[in-house]
Amino acid sequence: MTAQLEQLDLDSEKLEGAELTEPAFPLDFERNYTLKEFLLLDLPEDDYDYELLRGKLRVRKKGGLSAEHGKITGRLLQQLNNFLDAAPNLGLAYDQAACTLGVADPEASWVEPDVSFVAAGRTPAHFKGPLPVAPDFVIEVNSPTDTTEKIQEKMDTYLAAGVKLVWSVYLVSKFVIVYRLNETRRDLYGLSDVLDGGEVLPGFKLDVQKLFD
Repeated sequence: MTAQLEQLDLDSEKLEGAELTEPAFPLDFERNYTLKEFLLLDLPEDDYDYELLRGKLRVRKKGGLSAEHGKITGRLLQQLNNFLDAAPNLGLAYDQAACTLGVADPEASWVEPDVSFVAAGRTPAHFKGPLPVAPDFVIEVNSPTDTTEKIQEKMDTYLAAGVKLVWSVYLVSKFVIVYRLNETRRDLYGLSDVLDGGEVLPGFKLDVQKLFD
């Protein structure tokens, strides 16, 4: 059954493994970057994803290098698209689409969520580049090297930008933590639980067990 997160021990090493070793590349993780400065950085083509979280440069091991990460992400996107195919007027799902959050510096963000959904009518009919609005719904499949602190920082960034619903998926421990905009409570869904889209995607449901089978 679902449980409130405050009741649980979420030590990152117990849940997901060792802490990430930063790439051997001279980057300043302490200073604040504007969105323009971040986009002009000469970032290396390596095994890391680089993002900007409220003005701070952040890095994580590419989840796509993990077959398990790819499998779970693929299932989530497929289930969401199947649901939207039956209700095409609701909006569109995106696969690792870059988006800008809080465009006003100095706390702008550039993120690439594993799966995102934007409700119909919130974006121009045709646009190029990153999503021009914050998604309504985001799913992040956490890598084993992601620490609790880094995961929470990203969840806070999404909520501060107005994302209404966030699912944070833990591969190793096989559970999902659900965040909702303007709610301090965070719920943990285990293998016997059913996730739902709430007010963002009414009727969208997903068995946690099937996600990890």
